[in-house]
Amino acid sequence: MRALLIGRFQPVHWGHVKLVEWLLTHYDEVVVAIGSADKALTFDNPFTPGERLEMFRRHFGGNCRILYCAVPDTNGPTSLWGAYLRHWCPTHHVVYSNNPWVAAALAYWGVEVRGHPVFGDYSATAVRQAMAQGGARWREMVPPAVAAYIEEIGGVARLQQLANFINR
Repeated sequence: MRALLIGRFQPVHWGHVKLVEWLLTHYDEVVVAIGSADKALTFDNPFTPGERLEMFRRHFGGNCRILYCAVPDTNGPTSLWGAYLRHWCPTHHVVYSNNPWVAAALAYWGVEVRGHPVFGDYSATAVRQAMAQGGARWREMVPPAVAAYIEEIGGVARLQQLANFINR
């Protein structure tokens, strides 16, 4: 059986990693759906879909039980979102999300959405804020391979530049 995990993953943090690991103990395969794939280079969505996919790949390597897809926002009717998941993602049997909007939008299509446990007190918002403030605290919130990749692509400087733009 295959589960789908939907999220923005801006950036991938330890909570995401632990959740994927938990799903792998319950399902044959896990599809990681990179949501809001059409959004990037803003403070709330600083990383591109390709960068977010690379973060997962850098941490999990070539684990053949993890599949990936990227799903753009509908930018319109919520009722289309279930069609977007079917169009952009591999076949899946159940979706995991703690987002009430996702649950409502997919219930319209008859898709089973289950809530998932939260592993630790991790938040991508907190990671982005820590990156924008400078220092190394953000590195403790993400896997080492993800931290190295963020530094490789200039992600900290990008977030700081985006934060400065917001605060003008």
